[in-house]
Amino acid sequence: MDNKKYIRGVLSSKKLLTAITTMSVIGLMSSHSIAANFTASNASQLQARLAQASANGPSVDTITIQGSIFTNLQIDINTPVIIQGQSGFRVSRVIRTSRDAFQPLFNVQSSNVTIRNLLLIDDNGQNTNTQVAQTAGNDRSNARLINIPNEDANRRISNLTITNNTFEDTPVGISSSGLLPHNLTVTNNDFIKVNRSVELLRDVGRVRNVLSANANTVVLNGGTLNISGNRIRGNRIRLGISVDAGNDGVFIPDSFAFFPGSNPAARARFSDRPVVFNNGSRINSNTVTGANEFGIAVATVANITIAGNIVSTAEDNINSSPAIENNFTAGINVEHNSRNIIVDGNEITVGTTGTFATGINVLAFQDHEAPLNHAQASSNVTLIRNTFKGIGQNTILGFGYSNLFIRNNDASQFTTRDPNFVTASLFNVPCGLSSSSTSNNNNIRFNANFSGTGSAAAQYFNANGTPISFNVFNNLPCN
Repeated sequence: MDNKKYIRGVLSSKKLLTAITTMSVIGLMSSHSIAANFTASNASQLQARLAQASANGPSVDTITIQGSIFTNLQIDINTPVIIQGQSGFRVSRVIRTSRDAFQPLFNVQSSNVTIRNLLLIDDNGQNTNTQVAQTAGNDRSNARLINIPNEDANRRISNLTITNNTFEDTPVGISSSGLLPHNLTVTNNDFIKVNRSVELLRDVGRVRNVLSANANTVVLNGGTLNISGNRIRGNRIRLGISVDAGNDGVFIPDSFAFFPGSNPAARARFSDRPVVFNNGSRINSNTVTGANEFGIAVATVANITIAGNIVSTAEDNINSSPAIENNFTAGINVEHNSRNIIVDGNEITVGTTGTFATGINVLAFQDHEAPLNHAQASSNVTLIRNTFKGIGQNTILGFGYSNLFIRNNDASQFTTRDPNFVTASLFNVPCGLSSSSTSNNNNIRFNANFSGTGSAAAQYFNANGTPISFNVFNNLPCN
């Protein structure tokens, strides 16, 4: 072979290989966009930066808010992004000035969104409890600082982080509608004078494509929930933290034209079926001071631990309104088919005077004037190592439950208004067949269903809610 031709051939092959490699690298770079960093100092800039982030492909860009932004606009977040404040402790502010009672400040419609280190304020101020009571049927006071409308089952919103922010002087801090957000983290935020700080609601009647979606992986799958280390304080706190997947029967007024119409088929399929969270999901180490209705509430959910929280209830004019649950208050409320709930090591101070002023509730479907029935009773609920303080009616109130375990709780600092000095009232419902027990409680005196002080033997109930022997219970079907 001619050596010169061979050398020329090798060189040509090397050039071709180099060209192919260069083209491959360019193609790889074009298919993987590089995350960008933007700044915004007014609402128009912020919306423009969000549009740029959306055009930048699948990368998660960062937008830093500079100074203060006043806006009467709804800021739609339709792309994965990080929106953050400048360095320092929440020195960047975004102030909502809209007079629209329904228009949120941030409207999160994308997965993989983080909002952090911001001071978020409603210029209109916190709504009053009188306003809430007057419109309790449809809860019109719905101005939210962060809204998560998860209303298309084919576009589930997932992986949201809301951390290290201050929410101030507003009707609602963080809210959701439609399906519950999947993989939600809400940590280390301050809520000051916020009527409902974290209010996560499911209503399948508002969700498009809900009947064609996979029930267990989409509709009933909450992923991992972490609501921890938040501080909630200020007057007129109706609700601290609520995760309510049992909101499928709420009244939707005709004025809500942007919501899908009632979907009876969807509600028939999913009502009373709990959203199941991953193991390790928690509502932990929060402080809720002076809640007028519920400090922490869960409904129609499964696999949540509520631990290490400091919660107190307090009087306000909300408690005198017949439209607000007939003076129904509790530091922690577990209801409507909630399952596998552990309430552990919380400090609860009761400061309300209503007939049902309670530390912890365990209930069936108690709201919307629904009749009690065992099909909607909460089950596998453990109340352990909680401390009760203050003056009220009950440390624990149970209306409809299966497998309720009450252990090692301390009510030595609690004073009851009950004339018979009962501090825990338990009443099961028709078909309330269950094995429940108490042990090693301090200063908790049970009513007739659980006679005794501190500890009592396991109780079993027949279809009338009357205690029966285990032998009868073990052989008695619930008709």
